[in-house]
Amino acid sequence: MHEHTKGGKLKLGLKLLAPLCISVGLLVTLRILGPEYLDQQHLSGLLRPLGHWAPLAFVLLLGARPVTLLPGQLFAAVGGILFGTLMGTVYALTGSLLATALIHLLSRRFGRGPMKRLAGHRHEGIRRATRRHGFQVGLLACLNSIIPADVMLAAASAAGARFWPLALGAVVGSVPGTLLTTFFGSSLSQGKTWTTVASVAGLLLSLTLGIFLGRRLVRELSIQEEVEPSAREAAKAPSPRPVLSSELSRGVGA
Repeated sequence: MHEHTKGGKLKLGLKLLAPLCISVGLLVTLRILGPEYLDQQHLSGLLRPLGHWAPLAFVLLLGARPVTLLPGQLFAAVGGILFGTLMGTVYALTGSLLATALIHLLSRRFGRGPMKRLAGHRHEGIRRATRRHGFQVGLLACLNSIIPADVMLAAASAAGARFWPLALGAVVGSVPGTLLTTFFGSSLSQGKTWTTVASVAGLLLSLTLGIFLGRRLVRELSIQEEVEPSAREAAKAPSPRPVLSSELSRGVGA
């Protein structure tokens, strides 16, 4: 039984890692087989006709990414290839904010009914948790790159999470992974082997830290959700009448 559970967790981990591995592997393979396609100067020349509209086109395309079902890591790496590490990160985070807004809008419009049916009697508790901890939920969804962030954000939005706390948490949680991914794309496009290797090592480190911090945050939220209902029940319970005061009142009356 233990080996079966361990094997199931390993398969799940590999499935969650698949988008990141596919994005990195695809870009590295393309760089090896056709280096001219990922050359930063060459790609900048292709974007020159767009002029100042190139960043806007990239941001809007990234904002529509959830309906394309493409991994966000791929877009972030392309942003690093096209615009460099700094501006690629800025544009990628802006596009991610638009993508979160699209997910929130679609989930609030079409996901409330399915969410109620799936959650059942737990829906009210989930709704309170997402409204109270929207920032933490968004942070957790995007802090760890192996978590299906779009699914988690959609579930939170359908359950009633407010947009701005959820979106701000998602943006803050996306910063480490986005920065490292754009750095990887920029290094790869410039043919800098050692910085490319360093960026991949940084992604793996960020992944490990994201798992640790994500599990810790989930544990803290679970503990807080268990403590708060107990505190509310204790506050509603009638306080017992002190025995000493009752005896004193009878003595005075006598």
